[in-house]
Amino acid sequence: MQLYKNFFKLVKANRISVTIAVIIMVVYAVSMIISAPYIIDKNEASAEEKSADYKNLVVIFRDNDGSELSNGVRKLIESYGSVEEDTTSSEESINDILYFSIADFYIEVPENFQARIDAGEKVELTYSSHSQISGKTFSFVNDIDSFVNIYRNYRAMGMESASSVGKALSTTISEVTFGVVTEKKESLHTDAREYATYMILNYFCFVCLWVLGMSVAAVIIAGNRKEIAQRIDASPIRPGKKTWAQMGGLMTCAAFLVIIYTIFGFVYAGSSDMMSKYGWVAVLNLITTTFYICGFTLLVSSFRLNNGTLSLICNSVGLSMSFLCGIFVPFYLMSSSVQTFAHFLPFFWSGKVLNTIYAGSGMNYTFSVGNIFASLGVQILFGLVFIMISMIIKKVRQGKAA
Repeated sequence: MQLYKNFFKLVKANRISVTIAVIIMVVYAVSMIISAPYIIDKNEASAEEKSADYKNLVVIFRDNDGSELSNGVRKLIESYGSVEEDTTSSEESINDILYFSIADFYIEVPENFQARIDAGEKVELTYSSHSQISGKTFSFVNDIDSFVNIYRNYRAMGMESASSVGKALSTTISEVTFGVVTEKKESLHTDAREYATYMILNYFCFVCLWVLGMSVAAVIIAGNRKEIAQRIDASPIRPGKKTWAQMGGLMTCAAFLVIIYTIFGFVYAGSSDMMSKYGWVAVLNLITTTFYICGFTLLVSSFRLNNGTLSLICNSVGLSMSFLCGIFVPFYLMSSSVQTFAHFLPFFWSGKVLNTIYAGSGMNYTFSVGNIFASLGVQILFGLVFIMISMIIKKVRQGKAA
């Protein structure tokens, strides 16, 4: 108990770094609360503007088939706007073009597209958009898919491919559905409080790393200083108890963060769909996120780092994982290789849980209890690995010291 109390005495002694981290956390939360209504209004105004101007799309088109059907897809796209051929740009370049709204869509026709459709196979075009949750996206994709299905039906009736393409084009162009989908898009984004809560919870892993990894880790490192360690060695207290006391103090700080965010989520946005239906998922995600960050904090505190080095490590880890795992940039805009690599980082699994329960995330994950607990379990595994590695490092250090 004495070592546990001593931990918080060290927290008090390092209150400046802790206070700075807390201020950053509060400022971000307040800024999101203030800006959320304006962001939502801008999205809805943008949707209305696009609904009136939906035939000015800019589409990057890559045709790997060169068939009558793929040419029909191109003609359908031209009825919406301009088409730019592209056969060389990398996936990363395409994502950048879409992210900065230089183009609205990227569409790729796979090889043997018409032959596989005629053979009755299930084959799909590749779609990418800078706004995957907009009405424009849903409408455009639905119209192209409808064109392909109408072509398939005409071919099944024995009509020639050229005639099937022509009839499918005339049918599809005369039946646009954009206005209906725009209304659906607006309804998804009317709750500014839900959006603000989602963004605050989405940034929780980065903020938690700031508070625990940079501030509390400095407290643990201070407790491991030579003069303090010698006092503990001279006392009738086993060295292992110091580790457990530090872990207990760290978990107490983590629990405090979870309680604060939980109270905020339910008080501020308790009536929203995300919190009223899936609030228990959000709380569990907060707990598992703080667990693996506690493990990471114990890991970095196993080394005798100064504040500058500790700040460098935590900033590098936090910023890199935030960019790679969709915290700072929407995950669906990442290339497939980055998305694959992100699965090996803990921030991805925290974000996946939130993107599953928030309808406006753009990820369209299907909610299931099994998938949720699998994501939470992966986070726990990361935490256990960090804790085990930190314990091994401490045992090695103790052995060398002896």
